[in-house]
Amino acid sequence: MKPSKGFYSVIQYCPDLGRVEAANIGVLLFCPERRFLKALTNSNNARIIRFFGSEGHDWKRINSIKRGLEDRLQKETSEIHEVDDLRSFIRRRANLVQISEPNFIKVFEPEKDLQELYERIIGETHATRAKRSWRLFIGDRLSTPEIAKKVIREIRVPVPVLGKEVEFPYGFVNGRFNLITPVRFAGAKADTSVATACKYAVEGESLYQEGQSDRGALQLIVVGQFRAQDRESPASVRRILDAHRVKLFESRELPQLIDEIRRTGKDVENKSRQSRK
Repeated sequence: MKPSKGFYSVIQYCPDLGRVEAANIGVLLFCPERRFLKALTNSNNARIIRFFGSEGHDWKRINSIKRGLEDRLQKETSEIHEVDDLRSFIRRRANLVQISEPNFIKVFEPEKDLQELYERIIGETHATRAKRSWRLFIGDRLSTPEIAKKVIREIRVPVPVLGKEVEFPYGFVNGRFNLITPVRFAGAKADTSVATACKYAVEGESLYQEGQSDRGALQLIVVGQFRAQDRESPASVRRILDAHRVKLFESRELPQLIDEIRRTGKDVENKSRQSRK
């Protein structure tokens, strides 16, 4: 395939513009010939913490800026025709997230090239990013004031069958202490999804039968994301999880889970760590 002329920039978090210190948090790729303009930002803030520590940052604002930048660039595709247009867009930015001067790159397959740039510069694979993005998506849906007061975040509980503690990102109490974990069933074959389901079935059965916490008996809830064309895996996964007392909510059923939390969840004092992921 004949390459096209493209440009990439590094997206950086810069808390103090005067000191010109920054942490790389994403990349963007622009290919005028292909009408391609897209950014990827990392789905957690580990690099920011590594460079600048964990205190004094507005994580909600930072995450909002990152997601807003990705959305804005998609909308600007029809307005940015040349690299000078991109430079003009970059110069107008004046917040904590900055974009570097565009660098030349040969573009063969824009989406693939963007992913490779992201992995090389940010050090996070596409699969890891997708997993964290799914977790963030669920977290956003559980952050409305009515629901947030009923949701506990970042809970560590012992899983008897594993003989160790495991962290679950979300939970709520309604008689049992429900531990919510987002899971991507993204394998190309149904067997991969079944293997993943078996892992959570074993953990969930152990938690249901033997697990205890200071909030009472435990229940595992899996919020599953399946490939759009996958018609086989959801039924197989549900059958396995149901047999081991693990509840499954597919992505399309997320409103039902939120409604259950709204109707049955108890207001709780959130003693877990503030999420930075």
